Amino acid sequence: MAVMTALIPVVLAIMAGFLLRRYAGVTLNSWQQMSFVLYYLFMPALEIKVLANKPLDEFPVFSLLLAVATVLLLMSLWLMAWQRWCRPLPAATFTSFYQGGVRFNTFVALVMAAQLFGDAGVAATALIAALIILLVNLLCVLIFVLYLNVEGASPSLFLKESLTNPLILGALIGIGLNLSGLGLSGSLYDFVALMGAAALPVGLLVVGAALQVERLRGSWEVIWTASVFQLLLKPLVAWLVIGWLSLEGVYAAALLLCFAVPAPPSAYVLALKKGGDADTMAAIITVQTFLAALSMPLVLLIFR
Repeated sequence: MAVMTALIPVVLAIMAGFLLRRYAGVTLNSWQQMSFVLYYLFMPALEIKVLANKPLDEFPVFSLLLAVATVLLLMSLWLMAWQRWCRPLPAATFTSFYQGGVRFNTFVALVMAAQLFGDAGVAATALIAALIILLVNLLCVLIFVLYLNVEGASPSLFLKESLTNPLILGALIGIGLNLSGLGLSGSLYDFVALMGAAALPVGLLVVGAALQVERLRGSWEVIWTASVFQLLLKPLVAWLVIGWLSLEGVYAAALLLCFAVPAPPSAYVLALKKGGDADTMAAIITVQTFLAALSMPLVLLIFR
């Protein structure tokens, strides 16, 4: 019941963003500009706020890193095996299928963590999100290289994209302030807290505005299969890994949450830039975002 109660305002906020873009004359370009503010200011501020003053000796960093790496590698191998032996797809379509099975929507994960677990959950989710972003960037670059022979993909590109990612930088700044003993207080804390508070509602509105039903093109078999991998099979693998590592409490919940959310809009951008199947990617993101309203409560209730 707590999951459903927490999810209802999330779904309503996403629908509000969709309706504002569709019927209130707030153009897609305006929402894209707002997404930059969200990405570069509001979300990093939220991470800095929850990490700067929280005792870091509580974080089982090695176990979280091992869990994230294990889940992502197992899912990658499973998706590649599916491509090799079950239902081979054109290379460009497979890259979108792959992204639809491993990438995660940071905004939705952080919002749900705040709704369900408070600041402790946001702090754990922010750390896990930074680890996932690092590894997912590497894996997606490798997939595009292997299947599309993308030029210019290299370890240096991975490092550049990772170290300039605002969400990773936000986590690193928060951890740096914490470890240095400086922490965050006074007017600076008030500013960061104010900016961070805007991240949750604005993030959900932007997610809703990005939903474009007119882009529901592509193979529906691919769309539904990617959604099953993303929203059901990946949480199942995460649950097994959590049990294997004996993780519990807010860390187990945050891990499961991060692996139960839909694919992010950034996956469409990557598909567009690297020559993937952008139409199928857009359709996967749209369908998964709608389905997550049903699958996330189910996953969290079954595996809690």
